[in-house]
Amino acid sequence: MKKYIVVLLLIFIGWTGFSQTSISLEACYKKAIANYPLTRQGELLNASNELSIKNLNKNYLPQLNINGQVHYQSDVTKMPFENAQAFGVEELSKDWYKIMLDVNQVIYDGKATSRQKELEEVNLEINQQNLEVEFFSLKQRINQVYFGIILLKKNQTILQIHKETLSKKLADVQSGVKNGILLPSNEDILQVELIQLEQALEELEISIASSINILNEFTNLSLNSNTEFDLPDISIENTSFINNRPEYVIFSMQHKKIDVSKKMLGSKKQPRLSAFGQAGYGRPGYDMLKNQFDDFYMVGARLSWSFWDWNHTKKEKEILSLQQEIVNTQKETFDKNIRIDLQNKKALIQQKESQISKDDEIIQLREKISASSSSQLSNGVITSTEYLTELNAESKAKLDLEVHKVELIKAKLDYQTTLGNI
Repeated sequence: MKKYIVVLLLIFIGWTGFSQTSISLEACYKKAIANYPLTRQGELLNASNELSIKNLNKNYLPQLNINGQVHYQSDVTKMPFENAQAFGVEELSKDWYKIMLDVNQVIYDGKATSRQKELEEVNLEINQQNLEVEFFSLKQRINQVYFGIILLKKNQTILQIHKETLSKKLADVQSGVKNGILLPSNEDILQVELIQLEQALEELEISIASSINILNEFTNLSLNSNTEFDLPDISIENTSFINNRPEYVIFSMQHKKIDVSKKMLGSKKQPRLSAFGQAGYGRPGYDMLKNQFDDFYMVGARLSWSFWDWNHTKKEKEILSLQQEIVNTQKETFDKNIRIDLQNKKALIQQKESQISKDDEIIQLREKISASSSSQLSNGVITSTEYLTELNAESKAKLDLEVHKVELIKAKLDYQTTLGNI
């Protein structure tokens, strides 16, 4: 009984060890982005923005400054009449000492702080969108590797079938050579072809392993040659043009940033109102005729208004308007290039669909030709070289069909990628 259980466990372990797993393109996207070092930058950008906003909010808190001063002066104020001391007025000392606490509280700053906070938020949006651009570029790189692996595996499958067909034919030819029906050279030609096929399969295996290692580096997964790479289901039924590219969004954000910058310029011409206070100790105090150390204080309000700057602000706004026009032209150019690229993608999709529609017909004819050549070789009518020509043509036709199918899906994916729909 124990031996029976052990055998079952070994079978289960062996089966799970060699069982194939599958992976989708979308899963590779998610894993690659999660594993990408720049992903953490999003959190850092948010943390940096929070600190910037907190610092700007402190503009509304009282500003405290301690100032001290010691100096000696060559002369002091004197009373313009004789015997001033008889009236209790002392001669002032020429060495002065003061220490003061100055307090300033912003009441209204022309919305300068609120505009600066708006600008910080827009900058955060732009930086976060730049990350989306990086992730989009990463997805494009994943597309190339992922579909490269699928094409290599399709090639491997077709060559493996080709090898099996050739091996079976070799057995028939060897039998014919033994019976004196075929020349030994026919066997040698097939043997050479089999060796070349094995070389090609080994090269494919190395290429597949290398590409999978690259994908593993991107995704931090443990994919291997047994992994099945699922082909995505891509549809382009809706051909209306909606540009969803992450780069395209940045243009609107830049436009918004310039609008906020214009508002900041406008705040420069707004009046500023603040309250202030001063408390100190020194000699003399506010009473300049009292030659003694004394404490003193002052409270009040301050209004400032730069209502005329010789059109400096107006010119800066004009410069920003020109920058907006530049952004608009860049946006239009990007949009136009996308439209042109989409036309090329549509043409490629139509080309692949046309090729696939003919591939099935070609394969059927090639199979008939190969079957006829196989019979002719068995009967000694043709040589192995002639047979291989037809068999290779059949295998190439089958490979072309598989490649065209993958390329069609890739072309549709490229179309959606160009629009930013991945």
